[in-house]
Parts: sequence; C-alpha cells; structure tokens
Amino acid sequence: MTDIFDSVKKMASVDRNPYLDAAIADGSKVIGYFCSYVPEEIIHAAGMIPYRMRAVDNRGTDRGSVYYSAINCSFVRSCFGKALEGDFSFLDGIVFSNGCDHLRRMYDNWRYAGTGPRFRHMFVAPHITGDTALVRFTDELRGFAGSIENHYGVKISVDALKDSVRLYNEKRRLLAQLYEYRKSGEVPVRGSELLSLMLAVTMMPAVDAINLIRDVLAAVPGRAVSGKDDIRVYISSGCMEETAHLELIESCGAAIVADNLCLGSRHFDTIADEEGDPYESLARRYLRHLSCPRMMNSFKQRLDFLENAFSEYAVDAVIAEKLKFCDLWGGDMYLMKQESRKKRFPILLLERELYGGGDGQIRTRVQAFVEQVRNKIYSETGMVRAAGAGYRTSGK
Repeated sequence: MTDIFDSVKKMASVDRNPYLDAAIADGSKVIGYFCSYVPEEIIHAAGMIPYRMRAVDNRGTDRGSVYYSAINCSFVRSCFGKALEGDFSFLDGIVFSNGCDHLRRMYDNWRYAGTGPRFRHMFVAPHITGDTALVRFTDELRGFAGSIENHYGVKISVDALKDSVRLYNEKRRLLAQLYEYRKSGEVPVRGSELLSLMLAVTMMPAVDAINLIRDVLAAVPGRAVSGKDDIRVYISSGCMEETAHLELIESCGAAIVADNLCLGSRHFDTIADEEGDPYESLARRYLRHLSCPRMMNSFKQRLDFLENAFSEYAVDAVIAEKLKFCDLWGGDMYLMKQESRKKRFPILLLERELYGGGDGQIRTRVQAFVEQVRNKIYSETGMVRAAGAGYRTSGK
C-alpha cells in the first residue's frame, strides 16, 4: 500500500495531478495566480479552479533570464521560463500581482512575449493595513470579480461567493488542525511533507483538496518522524517550494515545527467572516492574515506570531531565508536579526537561489547552527532533547 505522504510528494513534484486533469477533462477552467493576497474564493465562485503558480520541475532560468535583468529573483525567471516552454498551456487565465516589483514585472513581460492565456489580470493589493487600505482592497476585489465576469460571461453571485468562503474556510481549518499536531513532543509530520501537501492542494479543486487533507490527517495519529536529538525549528521565508531543501535541513537534525511561509501558515492562519458582505469579509481576511514583508507596517504582527510559536510549538531556534535579490525579505531578516539579539533567540540567516544548488554549503551552515543550538540548550539547562519526553540529562 502506497504511503499517503509519498503520494502527496509525487503530486507536488509536477505541474499537474490526476485531480486537476480530471477536472479539466470535465470542462473546468483553471486560473493561475501569483501571491497569497489573490483571493481563491472569487475564482472558485466563478466556477473555475484557482491554481497557485509555481516553478517546480523547471529546467533552469536561461529562457526567463532573456526578459529579466541579472538582479531579478530566480522565482520569477524560473516561472516565466516555464511559461515560454509551454508548461502552463493548460491555464485558461492568469492573475498577476504587485506582491513585489519582481513579480509585478511578470505581467509586463508576459504581455510583451505574447504568451497565453488570453485572460491576464493585474491584481493590486495595498502594501499597508488600516481602514483606508481595507476600503481600497474591497474595491479591488469587486473589480477583480467584474473582470472575470466580463471576460468569461459568467455571474459571480453573492450566494456563490459565500459558499466559496465557507468551503475555503473548511480547508483552512483542516490545515490548522494538521499544524496542531506539530506541537507534540514527537513531531508526527515533517515540514517538507507539509510543504508537499501545500503544493498539492493549491493546484486541485477545493473539494478534492479537502478530502486529501482529511486523508493526511487520518494518517498522522501515532506517527513520529523527529529524531531524539532534533532541535525544534521555526522557518520563515518568502518563495519556498523546494521540498528537497527542507529535507536537507531536516537531515541535519532540525525538526521544522512552525513557519511563516506563503505555502504554510500564511495560507490558512486567518478565517474569513462567513456573514455579511463577502467582498468585505475577504478583503479583511486577505489584508490582515499573517503577512510577509510586502506589508510595510506589519513587522510587529510577524514578530508576535514568531514569539507565540516559541511557546506554543516549543521552538528552539529560527531559520530565516530569502532568495537572492529579494530586498523585501532582506529588510525583514535584518530586523529579525536585531530582535534575536534583544530577545536572545538563535537565528540562522540563509540566502539562496530557487533550485539553485549549493547544498553542500547550506548543509555545512545548518549543521553548525544545529550544533550551536544544542550546545546552548545544554549550557542553559544541562539537558538535551529526548523524543516525546521533553529533555533528559546528558549522559545519564
């Protein structure tokens, strides 16, 4: 019998899966989107499948680099290269975002290259939170729905949108339930396995995604994957879709138990209000969910989330990462480093290219960091971690 986690990992490693292919064969349209601020619910309420854009199974950045400068991140160059190769030919539309300047230029280059699909929408989310931003964002959501309606000749009713809100809330609650298991002493699911699941459930119909999450939840009780000397790590990053990268970190003695990732906590941490105007509810949810550094006045929110993780998930240390040339995450990591000195929590800062190799260097740095954290724990407590039993006295 095939392990559910192996099946999910296989689905996550390619652009399409059997659930998506079956829906396409039945006539469903698929709308690709970039960034965690684009509301899946509006796409779903239009009778279409939201598809989170990705660079998995990419063949390098050579083609995408023709349209970008040498200082644009490897995520946008990889994604655009895949588009030029025809990897996203199954999409019926695509939604771009001003998540960052690198991503915003994707819209310009996509139009310039003349690659499909015909429906190309530029979605603009505020860079700050607050009452004015909420009003502006609500208008943006209505305009986004209108753009879909006008292009495809469909009607997004209030009732359909409310149904979509309820459906995606159910998906978020199930993912939150899965994350709750990571609080236990013996970690039952790896961070790399959760990333695979997130990659899978963001490219299939919502009902299928919910059923898959339920299957994973059913397989978790009684499972243990952490080593007895593993340190418990919180990972914070922007674009993160390489499960092999997280597997490398885990192989160095780090159990990833909490995160601030696009394909992680940011995807489900806040539930949308199911009453009232669904556009206002969605605007409030997407504007105020756990943020990334694109939200300029929300660093305290991210810091509070991190501090809560230390107590709720018994976190020992933080690994913060950024893709090369990402100024937003570079600034956030600088602030996190300053806070680590004030609050005395161990932090490792990594810079990498998406699917860019350098595994040997990363492994060396992570191994050294893990050993430092273990030594810190022992020097402060005289104890080292024992699986499922808190700590034990070293050598006894």
